[in-house]
Amino acid sequence: MTAPAPTLTLSSGLQEVTTLALAELAELWEQPAEILTVALTEVLPAAVDTYATATASFAADLYDLLRDTNEVPGNFRAIIPEMDLGANALVGWASEPLRRPEPDVEAARSRAEGGLQKRMANAANLTTTTSAAEDPQARGWMRRTRPGACDFCRMVASRGGVFTKASATFACHENCYCEAVPAWGGKALPVGPYKPSDRPQTDADRARVRRWIKENLE
Repeated sequence: MTAPAPTLTLSSGLQEVTTLALAELAELWEQPAEILTVALTEVLPAAVDTYATATASFAADLYDLLRDTNEVPGNFRAIIPEMDLGANALVGWASEPLRRPEPDVEAARSRAEGGLQKRMANAANLTTTTSAAEDPQARGWMRRTRPGACDFCRMVASRGGVFTKASATFACHENCYCEAVPAWGGKALPVGPYKPSDRPQTDADRARVRRWIKENLE
């Protein structure tokens, strides 16, 4: 894969590949529910494999490009790790609305598309976090949100600082385009301080943040 231009971000790449993936699945939703159940079993695992591989490759290329742009010493190159993204679990989750007494195609579509996007994002971010954890010249990785990100993502980004292990959960949710970015030794941090949102925070937001902190920071 050709290295992305320096102006690109992992988030923008994820959005572009997601658009392609969802366009490929679009005709699927024109099928009747009884056929769609079988079609999802055949199509979704292949889509997860194809497009998650694409986003992981993009993340690896971007990692190497950022490393070169920042003139980081050494010959390290990004690592695409072995991943079990739960493609079969997605099939079961997405097809459940189709097995109801009144099949709900729109619910199945929402689950399939959201689950596919989440797995693509996970593949990309795991590539970055794994690479940053293994790179001798990296301090670790940070979470960068995009404009309009939910309060949960913004708070996780503010709490995390620089992570030094790939096993720290990135906490990606469906339709999340936050990105892991490497932090280099001797370089300015790539993510600035957290600025609280004016939007009211819900109990669910607070519970999600507390759970993530317990699993990753305590």
